[in-house]
Amino acid sequence: MRRDASNAGAAQPLPILVFDERRLTPSFGYVFKRQWLDPHESIVSILWKFARMNGLSGHAVATQVAMTTIDPYDGIEPKRDTVDIRRLSPVLGLRLKQLRASLIPRSLEHISSRYFRYCPKCLQRGYHGVLHQLEPLQLCPMHGSWLQTDCRHCHQPSPYRLNARLLDTPFRCGNCRLLYATCSPSLESRHALSCRALVALTRTRLRYAA
Repeated sequence: MRRDASNAGAAQPLPILVFDERRLTPSFGYVFKRQWLDPHESIVSILWKFARMNGLSGHAVATQVAMTTIDPYDGIEPKRDTVDIRRLSPVLGLRLKQLRASLIPRSLEHISSRYFRYCPKCLQRGYHGVLHQLEPLQLCPMHGSWLQTDCRHCHQPSPYRLNARLLDTPFRCGNCRLLYATCSPSLESRHALSCRALVALTRTRLRYAA
């Protein structure tokens, strides 16, 4: 029996985003807003938001962030001389200066942790700062809470590397895949940082001259 043309048309699926993993750009556009970012945000936090909001796998992102061809499961350290910010800049719509500030500079590599360090309250907002990785900094500049490395569920640390394992679990532990914070952050309904928080971040950044 012949189907009605109008019904057949209604049954057609809507177009979805299709990604070209070789170029890290979708065929029909991608979703990313600068309003989702806070000052001094780390490259991990930025890429987490990009991957999460576009349904990208950690493997797809990890293969495109390095200046040279790498094993995405091994990844690279988030440093200014390893991450290809010129490739990422047009993809994310962010200035080179902002991406450069999201990476550990060479002058601070000697005090940077090998493991992902975080403030649970910041991650609940969807924020991880490059300052969190500096080992002399024991307390979060915004909340005054102790910075942590171990997951509250599996009690294991995650290496601070841009690899498929870390990038595939936005705001979650790369080992057990459970949330670091008590709830998943909402990027669309987030409120602006308070003036006090902004001042605290800026003063801490100036202290380390990063």
